[in-house]
Amino acid sequence: PQYGLVFDAGSTHTSLYIYRWHADKENGTGIVSQVDVCAVPGPGISSYADDPAGAGASLKPCLDKAMKIVPAEQQRETPTYLGATAGMRLLRKQNSTKAERVFAEVAKAIGEYPVEFRGARLLTGTEEGSFGWITINYLLEKLIKFSFADKWEHPQDTEVLGALDLGGASTQITFEPGVPVEDRNTSVFFRLYGTNYSLYSHSYLCYGQSQALKMLLAALHQASGTAEISHPCYPRGYQENVTVAELYDSPCVRAPSTASPAQVLTVTGTGDPAGCSTAVQKLFNFSCGAAGPCGFNGVYQPPVRGHFFAFSGFYHTFHFLNLTGGQSLSSVNATIWQFCARTWVKMQKLFPTVNRTPLRDACAVSSYILTLLLQGYKFNHKTWLNIHFTRQVANTDVGWTLGYMLNLTNMIPSEPPPRAVMLQRSSWTAATVLLAIMLILTFCLLTVLCRQRHPSDYERL
Repeated sequence: PQYGLVFDAGSTHTSLYIYRWHADKENGTGIVSQVDVCAVPGPGISSYADDPAGAGASLKPCLDKAMKIVPAEQQRETPTYLGATAGMRLLRKQNSTKAERVFAEVAKAIGEYPVEFRGARLLTGTEEGSFGWITINYLLEKLIKFSFADKWEHPQDTEVLGALDLGGASTQITFEPGVPVEDRNTSVFFRLYGTNYSLYSHSYLCYGQSQALKMLLAALHQASGTAEISHPCYPRGYQENVTVAELYDSPCVRAPSTASPAQVLTVTGTGDPAGCSTAVQKLFNFSCGAAGPCGFNGVYQPPVRGHFFAFSGFYHTFHFLNLTGGQSLSSVNATIWQFCARTWVKMQKLFPTVNRTPLRDACAVSSYILTLLLQGYKFNHKTWLNIHFTRQVANTDVGWTLGYMLNLTNMIPSEPPPRAVMLQRSSWTAATVLLAIMLILTFCLLTVLCRQRHPSDYERL
């Protein structure tokens, strides 16, 4: 088998994915399997803006693990990539010099290992969404599958799936709309296995869950006008202090000119589901105006169509609330409402093993996801049932990394693969034995014929 390594350098953490496939199928659609995934210790690489060498060092434990999995004789042929997403997009926006230093250090660290390192780069939001779409449709054999006729074929009468991704700093929606995409900035065209795909894809920077929570708290602070902040999405009885500098440390939020960075703000939870929903909705502009159909903030989006797979933050939050089983929208609403109404003491008793921060944020994130999907992406009671919340397909994590590697290793050709099918080793063996038997029988037959026709010659021979 052949191996491939891909680092997913997200805004809040980094993961290393180790993939494997049969080398004789690299350009002929062999299905790739995920061997392992390694969580890099510490935060995302964008957090090392003032310590770029620390970003490189953080990757080494996972690289060491990968070197124990990939056979030593194949390591130098193992394509290795690092793709950074919205966290590094924000850092580049803040300070491009610091961003380049971080990239240089992670590239230096990976370059110390005996792998075929093919670069560390920043993915655009459209690339992130598109590669996630490829991953899902590839794993579910919506692009091509091996038929009973022993050949690779494009599936007939099969609709491709849409992709919904929620990271820490951005969110992506990608699907085949069935109508021409009117805005070329959101139009993506692929030719895969000889079939054309015209997709809609858009990434909303700052609307990943971590940055959305930061925008929410900043909006509540500015609405209060004081150092005392009532937070309707935090459970009643929860309280914490945060400085102005900590709250406004991102390009996604702008501090009031009157605020002092050292000022301490007191945040108190009120556990108000209705108030939480209202506060979250204020983060969006749902008006489309005369521009035609849109998602939010005036961005063009055709109506959602077909089935969608929702992964990353969408899955993790809804899995925590046991809402990944295809529940109706009314059931989802009721569960989130009930959860958000609990006190901090009750939450801690019900979830004693969950860390303080994710437990505190669960109400806010679930309310945010509901608003994003319904009012942002324009799903409704009917199309809600077309959303499938998932983490894995065929024992492989769903995300952009697999699609990224498939694309860069040319494992998804633009033209159909050859119809000829390589024989298995056992088939070759059987064919060889059969051929040998036929040759022996032919020789025996010729010998008999020769003896009958020319007995004297045969005896002299």
